[in-house]
Amino acid sequence: MVARDKTLAGKRVLDAGCGTGHQLLGLASQYPKAHFTGMDLSRSSLDVAEELRERNGLTNVELVRGAIGGDGFEGPYDLIVMTGVLHCLDDPRAGLAWLAERLSPGGLMYLWLFHSFGEHQRLIDRELVRLLSGGDTGEEGLSVVHRLGFGRSAGRYGTGTAPGADPRDQDVLDADAYLHPVMRTHRFGDAARLFEGLDGIGWVALNGVNWDGGGKILDLGHRHPASPVFLSDADLFDDEELLARYAGLGVAERAAVMELRLAPTGFTIVAGAPEAERLCESRISGNVLLRNRTTAPDGLAEPGGGG
Repeated sequence: MVARDKTLAGKRVLDAGCGTGHQLLGLASQYPKAHFTGMDLSRSSLDVAEELRERNGLTNVELVRGAIGGDGFEGPYDLIVMTGVLHCLDDPRAGLAWLAERLSPGGLMYLWLFHSFGEHQRLIDRELVRLLSGGDTGEEGLSVVHRLGFGRSAGRYGTGTAPGADPRDQDVLDADAYLHPVMRTHRFGDAARLFEGLDGIGWVALNGVNWDGGGKILDLGHRHPASPVFLSDADLFDDEELLARYAGLGVAERAAVMELRLAPTGFTIVAGAPEAERLCESRISGNVLLRNRTTAPDGLAEPGGGG
């Protein structure tokens, strides 16, 4: 969690596109003093999530069918989480604007996205599935996926990201990975620019990066003591000259070098109102990729344009 407050006591949290609820329910168990709302368009996914909620006796979770951009979910929410959902929206920027409207003044958005480099082969595989299945997005399409030997592997997006024991979980993940008609991937800078000029969003920062079988938290400004949980410069280069060149780059350039070096499968970003930055761990300020210009009370634009 990127917030300094490690309890989230009294906070309202929206999981936008919660799917079968594994992440949502894990968070609800970890933060029992917060209230969680899980929304998803799929009734079957919500049914699985409801079964898990009842099995674990969680009373701080509400599950509601709905779509990003639809009616309801007026908030405000102190934290909005969206994991692996932005890629399938017809208009990602409009979806982000809809979510930003539902943020509390000091609220944060926490997004996990597919990265363009690590997902390149899956985009090729998706086209093969589409051609052989005739574009079917149901059982026939899923059969083609499995006959080709495709499927989301355990740990594809870092440790702890494997599907649950229920076979339905794997089918949901495989269908989303190979059959969903819309699939977008992003580089770090692309993702940050989606927030450019959005009302209520003052800044966008990197948080973490995933690859097949692993992942680490980012601290590009070296605000925290060295730790195995943080990606270090030495994880990228062992040559002193290259390390020195890398250290001399700005945040955006360092981030670009990192993704070129690692070819990640996914990454997390955090965004929020200007005042929300102080509520985050100090390392987040060192990871900021974009700052939106804000308007002061007298109508004058404050400094800090995107870049």
